[in-house]
Amino acid sequence: MSDDSAMNTLPTESERRINNVINLGIATDVNYDDATCRVEIDGNKTDWLPFGAARMGNVKIWNPPSVGEQVMVVSENGEIDTAVVTNSFDYDSHPMPSRNPSSIEMHCKDGAIFSYDHDAHKLDVRLPNASTTNVKSNVVNVSADDINFSASNIRMSCTSYAIDCSDYTLDSSSNNHNGTMVINGQPYLNHNHSGVKSGPSSTGGVNA
Repeated sequence: MSDDSAMNTLPTESERRINNVINLGIATDVNYDDATCRVEIDGNKTDWLPFGAARMGNVKIWNPPSVGEQVMVVSENGEIDTAVVTNSFDYDSHPMPSRNPSSIEMHCKDGAIFSYDHDAHKLDVRLPNASTTNVKSNVVNVSADDINFSASNIRMSCTSYAIDCSDYTLDSSSNNHNGTMVINGQPYLNHNHSGVKSGPSSTGGVNA
């Protein structure tokens, strides 16, 4: 090969490397155990490439890509075999989930939505039917001006239960309590009444 021929190939190789520094493609396969995926770019499928995460230090976030997602493939030296997969971009099959400039949102494939509108100061969590929510903590504190519960069934299991409020209304067709109930310092099922004599008459209700 002449020196002129060798020089003519250099721009082509340099151009190829530059073009391969950043590419957009569609994830075709995802290996969740190895945190790798394959990406189709211009009709060509890459080898298994590692995909990145938003954080991977003291805080770790697991949010892997899915098949059909458009992702960015970045190679520091322009070689696809050494590239990594990062970021995600919308396209026809996967449009942006919102157009609201004041909201932060996460939409899941089962219909679950987590959003916060910082202009309306509104946090919204919507889960699909048959979903389950678990919160485990030593102490849970809830502070609000108004709290409303609407449910077909409410069950509480605890060793100590206290409600401290100026107005408390319980409206239910059936209300069952197992244990000792104390009203205004008086046990509901085991206390004496003053000013009455034993006999067939009723005391007229539970009083102190």
